Amino acid sequence: MSEPTPAPSDATPEDAGPAPIRLGFARGIAPSTWAQRWETVTGSSLELVPVKIAYGRSARVECDVMIERALPGVRPGAAAPGSGAAEPAPARHALRLYEETITLVVDTDHELAEADAIELSELAAVRLLDHPDHPAEWPAAEPWEDPSWMPRNVPAALELVATGAGAILLPTLLARHLVDKRRHRMIPVTGADALPRTAVWATWDVARDGADVQQLMGVLRGRTARSSRSTPDAEPAPRAPRPAKSAQQPQKKKKAGPKPGSRGAQLAATKKKPPHARGRR
Repeated sequence: MSEPTPAPSDATPEDAGPAPIRLGFARGIAPSTWAQRWETVTGSSLELVPVKIAYGRSARVECDVMIERALPGVRPGAAAPGSGAAEPAPARHALRLYEETITLVVDTDHELAEADAIELSELAAVRLLDHPDHPAEWPAAEPWEDPSWMPRNVPAALELVATGAGAILLPTLLARHLVDKRRHRMIPVTGADALPRTAVWATWDVARDGADVQQLMGVLRGRTARSSRSTPDAEPAPRAPRPAKSAQQPQKKKKAGPKPGSRGAQLAATKKKPPHARGRR
């Protein structure tokens, strides 16, 4: 006796609609506002993918667009300087979103642990621990007598800071995401306006430069439907400051929530993540 033929399903792959854009984001970057704006504009959700990396992107994590952090003067996806006249075209587009402020991280017993801020000129008296992601353009870190002692990454450097071995400079949001409040103190660095900063970029493969990704770039830049479009690699123009509110205008109370860039903010950002599409690699 033959098996009964199952009734055809009314649902088809086309009915499910296109797969959501997978948006990866590095440590200290909270994409919640962009994800909410994208949902408002398009009616669909982004698939948020946290990537446990401080700088650059991970080749092991597949995503359509990556929000990554770059050291001062570094443009993600750009050809290496001095590689000759026939430089290959970059494989990735890159859009700079914003620059980051700088914070000094010390241990809780450090003499500066209770300071509200520190001037850039005062950093000369602070022992800065060298690590692979310390920008060369920032105040010099003390070299290691044995190079093998150098911590391999930022979390390893923070472990040394907690022992009282020295301090490190970090982008503020990255520091806020990685520090242990029981063992570290964060001190804002003032007078550093002229110091080159780390920058946060949106990057995506040239081959993935579709209409949906371009629409997402508009959302990341705060562009509306009436705004003019620019080339993918263009850097955003500085925004004009908002006018000050009048004294009569009541101030809206801010809702309590995790600080931007903290672990709590990144966890909250992933709560609306749709389930992974089946069979997608």
